[in-house]
Amino acid sequence: MMSSSNKKRNLKKAGLMVLAVFAVAVIVSPVSPAFAGAAMEAKAKAYEEPLPEPESEKGFYLGIRFIGSSLHVDESGDEVFFVKDDGGGVQFQAGYRFNSVFALELSAGGANHDTSDPTISAGFGLVQIFAQYRFAPGKPFRPYIKGGLGGYGLRLEQDDLDANIRGGGIAVGGGFDYFFSRHFSIGVDFTHNIINYSEVEFSLGGTSFATEVDEEGAMSSLGLGLTYYF
Repeated sequence: MMSSSNKKRNLKKAGLMVLAVFAVAVIVSPVSPAFAGAAMEAKAKAYEEPLPEPESEKGFYLGIRFIGSSLHVDESGDEVFFVKDDGGGVQFQAGYRFNSVFALELSAGGANHDTSDPTISAGFGLVQIFAQYRFAPGKPFRPYIKGGLGGYGLRLEQDDLDANIRGGGIAVGGGFDYFFSRHFSIGVDFTHNIINYSEVEFSLGGTSFATEVDEEGAMSSLGLGLTYYF
């Protein structure tokens, strides 16, 4: 007969062998169907969660825009002393994006125009500041609207006589940009300017004088531009 001490040793060895076999089985056995199903469900749930919002876009940008413009100046409500005509020019933009949708932009440029009198040439200059709101943040195609204030100057030249008409006004518009990379976009922009000319300066042979005026005018532009974002 086996002594009690031998029985205890054998039971202890058997217990250790069972634990060892169980540990090996757990290590080499495949994951249970229930556990695998739970893992797959958690993974699927993670994919079902909405994507994070587009990263906030902050920073400066610079751009150039080639424009076609239409200019109109009235002496009164019915009389026209400067014929509305088409012209062309260039504008430069510098702005800062506070986030994906809102930006402030400074624009400066000019355009050359013909008049009803072939002996008179006209040049138009402007400086504007805009608040701009963009739609579809994070998308390549992004339309926008804008509004702001501007300072405007119309220069008429005929031989030795120059007339510079200056004033302020408001500007509204909109357009779209297409982002073909992180740093570059091309776009189309339309702007309409409502102008109140308040001063005219005449120059002839080195002599000049200025006087106040009260003239209403308008200038519309359609441009194609390229912008770089820092």
